[in-house]
Amino acid sequence: MSSLAVGHTAPRAERDNHPDAPSSVSGEDRRFAEAGVVAVAGKPADGDLRALLERDGILIVQTEPFRLTSAELELIERHWSDGRSKNSSYNPNTGEIGVVGTPEVVAGLRDVMARYADWSRDLIAEFFPPYLAELEVGRTSLRRRSVQDEPPLSRRKDDRSLHLDAFTSQPVSGRRILRVFNNVDPSGADREWAIADGGFEGFAARFSHRARRLMPGEAALLESLSLTKCRRTDYDQIMLGMHDAAKRDRQYQATAPRRYVSFPAGATWLAFTDQTPHAAVSGQCALEQTFYVPVEALAAPASSPLRILERLWGASLV
Repeated sequence: MSSLAVGHTAPRAERDNHPDAPSSVSGEDRRFAEAGVVAVAGKPADGDLRALLERDGILIVQTEPFRLTSAELELIERHWSDGRSKNSSYNPNTGEIGVVGTPEVVAGLRDVMARYADWSRDLIAEFFPPYLAELEVGRTSLRRRSVQDEPPLSRRKDDRSLHLDAFTSQPVSGRRILRVFNNVDPSGADREWAIADGGFEGFAARFSHRARRLMPGEAALLESLSLTKCRRTDYDQIMLGMHDAAKRDRQYQATAPRRYVSFPAGATWLAFTDQTPHAAVSGQCALEQTFYVPVEALAAPASSPLRILERLWGASLV
């Protein structure tokens, strides 16, 4: 295992279509940055990196990059979202795709995202095999919007603000949100994140008192009105409350100590996005595959957000 110095790029994965490009984050934006590292790891002898990923919440893996043809890179470069969503999405379980465009564009992007879903699952099998048996496959996304140049659709949907992932309509009931990212920007530009210090426990200590549990009958009502796809739990409600409180907290967003990490074109990284407060700083094109991991499949279940919140609230939350 090696380390990636914050503010520098990792050793670049081999790529045929991505020229080098410097990070665009200015010194002004780095005024709260502190020294730190993000782990970079190849496949271990025992084939299991769970403990490392669960400890840090984010891990760059040394693996062959997801390959795109020149035609696919051109397709990604000229495809734009419909303006109503942050990304184009694909459901590997049904084949349904949320893309606006000609039949050729839709078919081409469906093929790219379907291949990425399979590639990501194979990556989990290679680096985190104990997760595989209990893994639930979520949506595949192509994040096409420019982080810097395009305004957010709303403050709540502004990924440039430090946040943890929590879903309004898709309750997770304590399962972990594991995402596999790959920088596929055709221009070769880095994708850059800010990562808040303090991890989940620091985030929860600051924001859990601004969240609430469900009111009697609330979860059933939300489900009956099809506002949630399944029954929301107290855990989901608290995570949503913390998510929204953090994005509304201008002082936290302006002053929270953070680290900056650049992911070069072709790089692959995994993140428990329900654990590590993060924000997008720069970049445009990235593929993302979401998985849901039960707490029981973790190497350290007691360190999961669910168990931490249960200790803070003194009650079962699912």
